Amino acid sequence: MSTIVGSIFAVLLARGASAQPSLTEERYVEQVLHGSLEARVSEAEAEVGRATAVGVGQWPNPSLAWQREKVTSGLADGASQDIVSLSIPLVLSGRLGLERASAGDGARAAEAKLSRARGELRHEATLAFASVLAARQRTSILEESLAALRRMTDVISARERAGAAAGYDRLRIETEAAAVEDARRGAVLDERRAQAEALRLLGPEVKSLPLLEGALAPERSLPAVESLHAELDSRRADVRALELEARSAGAEHRAAGRGWIPDVTVYGGAQVLDIGRPGEASGYVAGLTLPLPFFERRQGLIAQAEARERLAQARRAALLHAAHSRLTLAGEVVVERRERRVKQRDDALRRAEELRRVAEAAYQGGGVDLLVLVDAERTARDARLTAVDLAFDVAEAEADLLLLSGAWDGATPGGTQP
Repeated sequence: MSTIVGSIFAVLLARGASAQPSLTEERYVEQVLHGSLEARVSEAEAEVGRATAVGVGQWPNPSLAWQREKVTSGLADGASQDIVSLSIPLVLSGRLGLERASAGDGARAAEAKLSRARGELRHEATLAFASVLAARQRTSILEESLAALRRMTDVISARERAGAAAGYDRLRIETEAAAVEDARRGAVLDERRAQAEALRLLGPEVKSLPLLEGALAPERSLPAVESLHAELDSRRADVRALELEARSAGAEHRAAGRGWIPDVTVYGGAQVLDIGRPGEASGYVAGLTLPLPFFERRQGLIAQAEARERLAQARRAALLHAAHSRLTLAGEVVVERRERRVKQRDDALRRAEELRRVAEAAYQGGGVDLLVLVDAERTARDARLTAVDLAFDVAEAEADLLLLSGAWDGATPGGTQP
């Protein structure tokens, strides 16, 4: 049943892939940055941050007021007074400019967070692409080895029927084939999982995963770790975001600190007495309102802004310290994994492939038993699987280094990346 389900799944994937053009790594990552739900969430969060700066620091609105007073009894019964006035608050403390600066830094911090989110999404998409390639290669290696073992089983079965081979040989090869078949089923499941994850990142509009093509961990040049350390402050968008948040809180702190300067309200207008009656008269109204900040002087805003500034500065320092510490290790991991991959490819893998060729030639010449060929096939298969694992490890280490260094921060759809 599992074989049938796997076949149906493979057919559906093949049909979906054939209906769409294949994607290279860069094209796949670009589509993820364009269409994934994660990209939309990050953009929406940045929009919220930008929206908080809209309208901040504007001058208060003036007020137009009308008031009517009328006597309804006594000697002055019927006398009235109408007052029309216009009041304008005067913010003389200068806090409006500081509030605008604080909001602007907050909006730029939201943009920096968006840049970091794009870098993290590019990192996730790059690893998803590499996972699909690695899973596909593992499945292919196991299928090729399984086919070779089945051919050997047929040969042994024919020799056994002719009385030229013992039942042990056939059981030995069938046992090996069963183990490889089990590994192949696991590899197929892993490939499905990798494909499902890669498809998820493309967003809900993409119903089937296109064929992903490219080399697994191709050779690429990376900046020296020393230069990455030197540029870490400017490259890492999350570091910039925390710096901007600290600046925003500092400006808000200074704005709130001017709460002891009162906002004067001046007003003026016209006064009309006894409209419509004999002796109608007019005059003017002028005045001002001066709040006395004896008690409330924005003490709470001052304390909150000061605390946010210290928090942002502390987070920035901790982030930079951790990033510098991890960056050195990440560079060493890249070098070590690259060296392991080259050594395994030039030594163990080459020798395993040569061993299999020698075993095949010796078997064809009658110099070795078929079980020797089985052992050579297993050795070559293990070496090829190890090569795939090491290639994926290299791709993962390089992606981690680029993310950690901030090289992918600010990545935009269609942008050129290291």
